[in-house]
Amino acid sequence: MRARRTILFRLSGLVLAAILIMAILSVAVTFFSPPPFRPPVRTADLLAAFDTPAAPLGMGMRDVRFADMAMLPPPNAGERCDAALSATLAQTIGRTPGDVRLCVSESEHGPRDGAIPRDLRDRFSLAIRQGPQWRVATLPPPPLITRWHVATLGWLTLAGLLLFGLCLLVVRSITRPLQQLAADAREAGIDGPAFRAGPGAPAEVSQLAAAIAGMRRRQAAFVTNRAELLVGIAHDLGTPLTRLAFRIEALPDAARETARADIAEMQKLIAAALEFARGRDRTVEPIALDMLLADRAEVLDAAAAPVRIQSAEPLVVTANLVDLIRVIDNLIVNAQRHGGGAELSLRRIGDAAELVVRDYGPGIDPDAVSRLFDPLYRGGVEYADGRPGIGFGLGLAIVQSNVEAMAGAIRVENHPDGGAVVTLHLPIG
Repeated sequence: MRARRTILFRLSGLVLAAILIMAILSVAVTFFSPPPFRPPVRTADLLAAFDTPAAPLGMGMRDVRFADMAMLPPPNAGERCDAALSATLAQTIGRTPGDVRLCVSESEHGPRDGAIPRDLRDRFSLAIRQGPQWRVATLPPPPLITRWHVATLGWLTLAGLLLFGLCLLVVRSITRPLQQLAADAREAGIDGPAFRAGPGAPAEVSQLAAAIAGMRRRQAAFVTNRAELLVGIAHDLGTPLTRLAFRIEALPDAARETARADIAEMQKLIAAALEFARGRDRTVEPIALDMLLADRAEVLDAAAAPVRIQSAEPLVVTANLVDLIRVIDNLIVNAQRHGGGAELSLRRIGDAAELVVRDYGPGIDPDAVSRLFDPLYRGGVEYADGRPGIGFGLGLAIVQSNVEAMAGAIRVENHPDGGAVVTLHLPIG
């Protein structure tokens, strides 16, 4: 099996590739781009062009402009005319001093010991009388953006595109396995399949996947141990409760009925603990949620704690019927116990069914909202009439477990006008 490459290896390769590309760019600009500065104009080539316009031009003559004028034009801006140099040049080509005028830029102007310059740089203008007219050769200032600038910009753009492509490939090879790992972590849960890094994933991602898998195994073992502990406690409590049920038969009638009610409530607590701890495979089926909600509201409605349906759209969800009944019953009973009644509404929100259960009790302590669904957390549990409640704190934990098994979501918050609001979202279909 080929060893996985680390993120450091990939980033180092990217840096080396960037250095190599920039080196190639420097060579390309040096050898294949036009020169960054305009070549000088040879004086001999310039004079030859005056006498023989059809003669081949030298390298520096490309930008020289010729014009025939009736009158001698004034020198261009930034140029100074040199009378001595003009006279020397006229004598060299066999003309009178008044037939030649040479003007050069300020940087070119200066003492030359009367010698004609071999090359003319920067800008200049040379005028020679040609019969009744003047022929003027001018070298204008270089443009702001030259061919060298365009070529260099082209090479830089090509290098930038290559580097961008390489960066995109390297970054994608790093982030894509991380995104897949995050998606697996969100969807798999404790009982999901083991995380497996793809063949192109960096070594660090593979190590992270192995660490997450180990953490899931430890978490699963912890949950299993806690479930076995709950099952053992619930099982051990069953026997003394059964013996106690026989012994209370000798009590007076009033005390016997009270004791029976307490034992029945404790047996319900034990059943809830067993249900939460054991877990089971769930078979699902399409369920008309509005009809089930109406049925449970009718069954649980009571004069002291009424259950009212404000609105209910016809919606069908795919779920386990027993789990869904437990969820609805638990939320309604909680609202009755702690809020004096339940107000229900059901509507469609996008691709989900939204079930809202509201009560008119004291509401939820904001500091306890984040822990309401924790197993064995009870908070300050009391009934609507002020009596202290008993329980293991498993009701909402069972609700959340069943809702997550249906790929749904649940949240609890306080209503602005008082009371608690439980909002349940289940996928439709």
